[in-house]
Amino acid sequence: MRQHMRLLLPPLSELTPATPLAFALVGRDGRLLRSGALGLRSLAAVAGAGPVHAIVRDEDAVVARITVPPVPARRLGDAVRGSVEPMVLSDLDRLRVAHGPRQPDGAVAVAWTAREPLERAWSLLTSAGLRVESLVPHALALPADDPHPGRVLELPAGPRWLAPLPAWSFVDRELRAAGGAGRWRRPLAWAAAAGAVWILGLNAYAARQGRELEDLRESMRRTVQQAYPRIPVVIDPLRQARQQRDALRLAGGGEAADDFIPLALAAAEVLDFAQGHVLGLRYADGRLTLTLAEGYRPPADEAALARTAAERGIRLARDETRPHVWHAGRPDASEGTRRPAGEAG
Repeated sequence: MRQHMRLLLPPLSELTPATPLAFALVGRDGRLLRSGALGLRSLAAVAGAGPVHAIVRDEDAVVARITVPPVPARRLGDAVRGSVEPMVLSDLDRLRVAHGPRQPDGAVAVAWTAREPLERAWSLLTSAGLRVESLVPHALALPADDPHPGRVLELPAGPRWLAPLPAWSFVDRELRAAGGAGRWRRPLAWAAAAGAVWILGLNAYAARQGRELEDLRESMRRTVQQAYPRIPVVIDPLRQARQQRDALRLAGGGEAADDFIPLALAAAEVLDFAQGHVLGLRYADGRLTLTLAEGYRPPADEAALARTAAERGIRLARDETRPHVWHAGRPDASEGTRRPAGEAG
């Protein structure tokens, strides 16, 4: 025998989470360890992970003995329900019917109770954290030789609480499935709420990224319009800048060395650490000014960076007063690029 708890349920219509329930905690040796009356949450703390056997009062459960002809084991339930149907006053679908094994003489112990109150009681017990293994009719939870079979179990608990329990009860596969759904209802609700918050956050992040992308596209359109003022409307900045560059090359044999596109491409090759951190880009008078966002990693050796830039035909310098601003220009137009007057970062 495992250590377990026995609960005496009140009339099922009166059961609430706060209802004090009489209980007996039974040890492995079948002896009484503790008894009393507690609410469901406190009972769950006492029972822990141990099994719980709940006792349904006589006013809520009917117990009878019927005779069933020999039938295969898989058909016994149908035979019991067929025998019980003439005995009940309501539709069988509104009842829960449980039965024991068929005896050699054909006798079968059977019990039935109203479906809805029992399922509600099961939900309250399992939602409180109790591991209910059986729901036993009161008449079957008493000793076989009990002198007062019509008297309900009382506190303090005594030998009447310790009788052997039947191996069958109102708990079946269908009821266990309903209880499992009840136990998981709250975690699933929290998971759904967390998912909704995550989706809202994702939508907000996507909206912010969309605004930043639109700001970047607008900055590119302005830059292309400054570099190629003859373009009336800029729709695709990169494509239109390439087309304008190619047109200039075909018409005049190439662009000036300090024009925007070649300078920007050369600066992009040198300032690879700035990728993903460009907040602003301005080109004017042969000079390119980049404003970077905080968080980028500046080069450890700026002298080596300057040499690399010189190899690509540009002069690169960090602004003296604005550490996140860099200036790029051609060697013959680089004087004063440290802080060009009137330029915005």
